[in-house]
Amino acid sequence: MPQPVKTAARAAESKFRKKAEETKVETAGMMRWLLTYADMITLMLALFIILFAMSTISRVKFQQFANAVSGGFDNQWSVNQPPNGGVNGKESFNASSTVPAIQKDLQQYVESHRLQSQVQVHMDHRGLVITLLSDKSYYDSGSAELRPDTKKILDEVDSFFKKNDNLIRVEGNTDDVPIATEQFPSNWELSTARAVNVVRYLVEDDHLDPTRISAAGYGQYHPRTDNSSDEARQQNRRVDIVLLNANLSRAEKGQ
Repeated sequence: MPQPVKTAARAAESKFRKKAEETKVETAGMMRWLLTYADMITLMLALFIILFAMSTISRVKFQQFANAVSGGFDNQWSVNQPPNGGVNGKESFNASSTVPAIQKDLQQYVESHRLQSQVQVHMDHRGLVITLLSDKSYYDSGSAELRPDTKKILDEVDSFFKKNDNLIRVEGNTDDVPIATEQFPSNWELSTARAVNVVRYLVEDDHLDPTRISAAGYGQYHPRTDNSSDEARQQNRRVDIVLLNANLSRAEKGQ
């Protein structure tokens, strides 16, 4: 073969090899770009899966988490929001469900015996409140001794309390007319004595569990209304028997 032909052939072969090498390098670069893109898509998919999982909340698990956090701050807010229809761990809240029925039955008793002017039943932030208006109906003026009518009401109230195991607090209250006797130097002593006598009767005569009940005397400092008239003062002279709600019951037990 003549020399010029050989040179031309070698030049063509060299050019072909160079082009092939350039094509190979370009193909490898494109593959690296695709791998980076695939990694990004995979990470985004994982992110969306995590976001979806976070948006689907288990009520039971969330309640357990809330209780754990609440307990760390000595808070009891979650007690009245149990999951699973009233069961929270080992603790049952069925007792609280009886309160509306007790309120209804007590109200019917008051109405059937025409005691509306002497006994009032209502709910507030403390729980179920049975108010005995103490103005000469259940106590003699300036006295803490229970009258027979008072004991009869307490016997009836006790039968309803035994359907429930929430704590009970008896709160004595007076009007703002001062008292200064040897037995009761002030309204503090009078209101406290009236509350204590109710507690003693419920425990000693009606056999209510003494660990459930306590007494408090507020004197004239927790009025329902002002003391501007005899009728208003009559509303303030009272004993409140409070079936505490579950939250307050737990707090008083120190749980």
